[in-house]
Amino acid sequence: MKKGILCILMACMAALADAQYIPAFRTDTMETKDPGKGYWDEGNTFKHLEVSVSLGTTGIGIDVATPICDFIQVRLGYDYMLPFKRKFEMPLAGGGQAARQYDEKGNRKVTPFTEIAEYMYQQSGYEMEDHIQLDGKLTMNNLKLLFDVYPLSYNKHLHVTAGIYWGPQQFAVAEKGSGADVMLSYMASYNKLYDEAAADDPIKKYGRLDLYPGDYGRDFVVKGVMHKKGDPFLLQPAEDGTVRITAKSWSVKPYLGVGYTGRLIKSRDDWKVSAALGVLIWGGTPLQQTQDGTDLEDVCNIKGTMGHSIALVEALKIYPVLSVRFAKTLF
Repeated sequence: MKKGILCILMACMAALADAQYIPAFRTDTMETKDPGKGYWDEGNTFKHLEVSVSLGTTGIGIDVATPICDFIQVRLGYDYMLPFKRKFEMPLAGGGQAARQYDEKGNRKVTPFTEIAEYMYQQSGYEMEDHIQLDGKLTMNNLKLLFDVYPLSYNKHLHVTAGIYWGPQQFAVAEKGSGADVMLSYMASYNKLYDEAAADDPIKKYGRLDLYPGDYGRDFVVKGVMHKKGDPFLLQPAEDGTVRITAKSWSVKPYLGVGYTGRLIKSRDDWKVSAALGVLIWGGTPLQQTQDGTDLEDVCNIKGTMGHSIALVEALKIYPVLSVRFAKTLF
């Protein structure tokens, strides 16, 4: 699929390069007023260099550009996504039941987690929370190779852009925050006590402590155990204590867009500003996985801001790109 899209993209670029350049019916006066004259003079292929910075939905960018013919400009650059953070809560479960439950009147119900929390308080003197905190951030960083095609010889403002973005598959991650270590330590301590307790030990009636992101969205077999649709999806931290949800797309992402370029300073042609709107074709629904490899597309009823964020990412079959670029012609 990825190779097919890249082949189509390359074919489109070849067709644009071979297509007849649309000439302008202009007089000497119109030519004199051409704001692009100089940079786009015939015979100036690779004889000009432009540097720019940009800001948009793919992050903060930097690139260099040069014309490769009278109507195509090539750009090579890099986009870095600032690591904006958002906090999420992942609930706990005790004995296979959600830690936080309410009756019809909205009152908090007693659950196996309530008994576990009381037991651990008697053992350690510390109260347990019914969730852990995750810190989510964007990690989308890409190299980019773009071709700006100006189809009108008399208008060096409007352009169509095609190319590729190339970077790590992971573009977002949510992992345990610093405050989660205490709770995860309590989980590990309790589960060790539970596993080593004798069969008639009262602790056995409480069950184990687990993370509880949501419920199974379909019948599912895990390590030979059948889970029915609607059963709680219970999750344990990795052996090193890691709790993580990653979001991934294609590593190579084709880009298609349109843009408009104008002067940044009215009296100077060497300073430009551009606005562009396009899409990254990043492979359909992104893959979102927990640290044990479970695809969250198979999990439903994910609560709170974590659920809203996961649903938003699932809805982005393509990634929208909106950017503003400021450029300076060096020579």
